[in-house]
Formats: sequence, C-alpha cells, structure tokens
Amino acid sequence: MILLIETVARRYVCRQHDVDHIGVATQADHDERGRRIIRHHLGPLLDPADPPASGRLHALTITLRRRVVELLALRVDLLAEAPVIRPLAPFLAARLQLPWANGVALLDDQPVVALDLRRLAADVALGLRLAHIEDAL
Repeated sequence: MILLIETVARRYVCRQHDVDHIGVATQADHDERGRRIIRHHLGPLLDPADPPASGRLHALTITLRRRVVELLALRVDLLAEAPVIRPLAPFLAARLQLPWANGVALLDDQPVVALDLRRLAADVALGLRLAHIEDAL
C-alpha cells in the first residue's frame, strides 16, 4: 500500500509499512513507554520554501528503538491504486545531499517523489541531518 502525503506546497508518496501509526498530532513529549517524541513538519524539512502547515495536522508516526518521530503533514491518504514507483537512477541517487528519496511515481501526470520515511525519521532522531540542513541555509 502507498500513502499520498500532502504538505502546503508539495506531494510525496511513501510505503505504508514505513509508518507505524497515522493520526492526529499529539501534544505529549513522551510516549507510553517513556520514549521522547520528536515532532517536525515534513514540508519545511524536505523543502525550506514549503511553509509549515497549520490547523488540524496529520502525524505520520515512526517508532524507533529509543525515540518516536512524528512527521506532520497537511493531509495523508491511502491510494486506492498503487502507482508504479521507479527507482532513482544510480547517478542521481549518488548526488542527493540527503538519501531520503528512493524513487519517483507519476500521479495525475505529475512526478511525485517517493520517500523512505524510516530513514528520514532515523536521521531526524539522531539530529545529524537537521544540523547539516541548518548549516546549508
């Protein structure tokens, strides 16, 4: 199953099994097992020109060993028909600054980036990639 994720300015797809829970964003700082919850708006994380969404947000929750990451988006839908996701060409994948994109799908004749949300969440939890992004801005 494939999820369609919408931010304020962009659309992305990801595999449903990369996400442990989809729901309304929580306000808690820790989950029921005491793990810290790290929250980030997905739009600005992937594209600094994509403003943070407001209002009722959907949270894509990825549970890691020691932390829980909630990626916030304006809208999340399960696609009735899974699009064909084409892997990125090796020369393109090797040039990505951050390895969070793993392919491209066509939706309504528009290319949509396929994300590896588990890898993105792991990097967010480690804080390594965010520091790299902030340095580049």
